[in-house]
Amino acid sequence: MKSEAWRLVFTGLSLTCVTGAALFVLVAVKPKDAAYGGTPWVYAAGSAVLAVAFNRAAAWTMRW
Repeated sequence: MKSEAWRLVFTGLSLTCVTGAALFVLVAVKPKDAAYGGTPWVYAAGSAVLAVAFNRAAAWTMRW
């Protein structure tokens, strides 16, 4: 049961990071302020990397 709980935690974090990456891409495509610069792209890339990492962690917990 413990590994199932961790799998759900990692899956939830992965989905949250996917949503964050999508939102940062939307902000980068149509910013409200020109002062953002390239920051939203950096955040989107970081969120995408974390989403993949949490997804792999969720898959890894299936082997426990």
